[in-house]
Amino acid sequence: MRPLVLMLLIGAAIPAFAQPSGTPRTLFGDSLDLTGGYFGMTARYTNVLSNDAVLFGFSGAVVIGHKINIGLAGCWSTSVLKNPAYEEVLREREPNIDLSGLELRYGYGGFLIEPIIFHRSAVHLTVPVIVGVGGVSYSYPPPNSNSYQRNRTDGQAFFALEPGLELELSVVSALRIGIGGSFLYTSDLDLPATSTDVLRTAMGRMTLKFGAF
Repeated sequence: MRPLVLMLLIGAAIPAFAQPSGTPRTLFGDSLDLTGGYFGMTARYTNVLSNDAVLFGFSGAVVIGHKINIGLAGCWSTSVLKNPAYEEVLREREPNIDLSGLELRYGYGGFLIEPIIFHRSAVHLTVPVIVGVGGVSYSYPPPNSNSYQRNRTDGQAFFALEPGLELELSVVSALRIGIGGSFLYTSDLDLPATSTDVLRTAMGRMTLKFGAF
């Protein structure tokens, strides 16, 4: 009899603990209202080492309450980035090396959070912020090689933070186009003949998003 009474008392107490009268406020209200999701492509333009640089990347996110996107994003450099000062350092290290294909390459990615301002309007603002990690290296192709394999000479990982602002247009229900800018902040780099803040640059950007918003 006592076990039955104890079970009844526990059962009566559970709702009291599960539904407290003073529920703490949450960032997204009482529930996560998932209203859609999208796949995005972003092109960025900047200048690195006095070279025009284009970065191309992808993103994927869920849309919460039509007001904020949360997901993952990343990009990588697609331009030829030369550093004559580093080439001189490498020639001193390896006098017979062929540096014709030597380039600086980098990329980064991580967590994406993107609030939407005036989300009910066909023309609105988004504030994409990427927090993550990246990698940068100098490398060159092996002699007489047609493959994508490259010999790395120097490189390292870095912390990356990219806040941005885009003016976004809802073209049709499944397509949005955004144009704006961002700034890439990185932790200090430690590469020969290379500034510690060489990748910290402002960037112009354009984004295409496909999905349900």
